[in-house]
Amino acid sequence: MVNHNLSNAQRPQQGPASLCKYLLRPLIILWAAFLVSCDSATQKPSVEASGTRYLGIEQGSGVQAFLGIPFAEPPVNELRWERPVPIQGSLDEVDATQFKPACMQTGSGLAWYHGMMSRVGVDPSLMEGPEYSEDCLYLNVWTAGDQSELKPVLVFIHGGSNTGGWSYEPNYHGHALAERGVVVVTVAYRLGIFGWLSHPDMAIRNPGLHDLIVALDWVNANIGAFGGDPNRVVVSGESAGADNALHLALAPAMAGKLAGVIHQSAGWSVTSTLKPEDGFALGEALAEYHLGADGTFADLKQISAAELLDSQIDVFSGHYFSPIPDPETLPVSLEQTVAGDSLPVLNLIIGSNRNESLMYIPDGAVLTNYLEGYFPPENWEDIKAILGGDLSELAQMDRLRSAVQYTCPSLALAQATQEAGGAAYVYRFDRVREGFDAIGAYHGAELPYVFDTHDPWMPTSAVDLKITDAVVDYWVAFLTSSSPNESQSGDSEITDATWPAWTQQQQALVIADEVSTQTHPDAALCEFLNAAQVASARH
Repeated sequence: MVNHNLSNAQRPQQGPASLCKYLLRPLIILWAAFLVSCDSATQKPSVEASGTRYLGIEQGSGVQAFLGIPFAEPPVNELRWERPVPIQGSLDEVDATQFKPACMQTGSGLAWYHGMMSRVGVDPSLMEGPEYSEDCLYLNVWTAGDQSELKPVLVFIHGGSNTGGWSYEPNYHGHALAERGVVVVTVAYRLGIFGWLSHPDMAIRNPGLHDLIVALDWVNANIGAFGGDPNRVVVSGESAGADNALHLALAPAMAGKLAGVIHQSAGWSVTSTLKPEDGFALGEALAEYHLGADGTFADLKQISAAELLDSQIDVFSGHYFSPIPDPETLPVSLEQTVAGDSLPVLNLIIGSNRNESLMYIPDGAVLTNYLEGYFPPENWEDIKAILGGDLSELAQMDRLRSAVQYTCPSLALAQATQEAGGAAYVYRFDRVREGFDAIGAYHGAELPYVFDTHDPWMPTSAVDLKITDAVVDYWVAFLTSSSPNESQSGDSEITDATWPAWTQQQQALVIADEVSTQTHPDAALCEFLNAAQVASARH
């Protein structure tokens, strides 16, 4: 049984028959493919799409959840590291009432939560992880079954450095957004060496991105039956998930299929593409690790998943699993795209958190260690001054690392989007929960606000709930109309703070104890650091 650590308010409940009777009232159907009903024998919500009937669960307030929907054949045995095979034809009936195992991983995703909780004095045992399996290509859908018109669709890709995490972490559940008229889809993709291995004998590159493309194809073909509008699909993600979402927007297979991108806390996307030769060398090292000098890539498919996972720790120590250039999934790296003039026109929400790096700074670290990795010594005193002379050394390190790795690349991408004719809406998340000073506005802190899914163990005040209402308003407006300032009807502002698109004025939405529009707090810092790096490169 998969553990998913839901609060009582979030836990799937078997719905009363009265709700099913309500759902069976005549609906005004705008698209013939849209069919939501209740199975008369089980009283479970039922959706028919592409000849398959999906049985889900009710989650109150008219929300229905369809969990663990297969979108591709299990990538096991001979299909390991191969192109994902889409589910073809009718499956007759799918029991979509519980989550499926997460993709194979070392447990780094759960360890991240436990580390964060320990730092703020919360018992880590309150967060449990799922089962893991190679058979993991499933997605989850939340929708309001009483709708009479097609709704915008949010497809969310979880983070975890492409090595951990899962599609149904508690903060990613879509019931609250579904109540607000959004169809929410969360997707899984192969992780670590199962999804991001590179080897010259592989038939494809970037299997994990291929998985996500197949998942989006399933959404495009079937989401209308769940009440979603296939013409208003926005792909979103946080951390590595945001990196993957942005790469999908550049993939030829996705051309014209996405209405927007939401990119949370993954600025390094601009510089994270792996060189093919480096990826291939690691893939060949993996084969030699298991099979010796005479082993072949094909022989690796005979190695157990557990053994491969163990070797990932040894062979790929310190390696970040990034995509490599590939005609199908990434024909031009993002850094080349941003530096050149080939960025497509995007509708984009992009941002980062104030203290992205704070909880990753090891004890005993000093600012000089970070400065010398990026800047020449003659710039150090000026950088310390612009970081804030009144800040502690730890706070200066956090601000510098957060800027270099997250904020500044994100602002560069926003600028490139604006210059390419698109619209980029930039945010900075500054809210620190009560008692969370040790980690501040940490990496991932915005997620419970975006999904309105505050964990029971998190201190959540009236201020947090007010911020949540504002953030959800902006996100729903963007999903609905491609502008975070427009209501669903498209003719009224949602909040007092109008969120302008990024321009030379460098205006951003700052989400703190209050929500306001102002010059991005790190705009001047990024300009200075960028100039220092350019000057350093010239010398």
